[in-house]
Amino acid sequence: MAKERKFDFAPLPLVADVQEDMELDIPSQVVDTAPTKVTFDCDYILMENMKDYGYWEGLTQKDIILESLKLYFQNKEIRPRPDKIRNKTKVGRKPKNAND
Repeated sequence: MAKERKFDFAPLPLVADVQEDMELDIPSQVVDTAPTKVTFDCDYILMENMKDYGYWEGLTQKDIILESLKLYFQNKEIRPRPDKIRNKTKVGRKPKNAND
């Protein structure tokens, strides 16, 4: 018989909290919000190099990519997107209804 397990879930950020964080206008600091999943195509050689490096250094692919992005944006001037673009509706699959 399977054991009953209780899981603790972190609360989702409220829309007002996320909008306040976006209005801070602090491009040099990373706003601590819920993580976002991303998917992208990558050259095979780069992916293999990342896997090899991560294996020997004890790092995950996520750690390597996040550190690379931090280093890339370290000395860059980042201008925020216009509100019209930032608030544009998302394109993609529609979320499933909870009632289905």
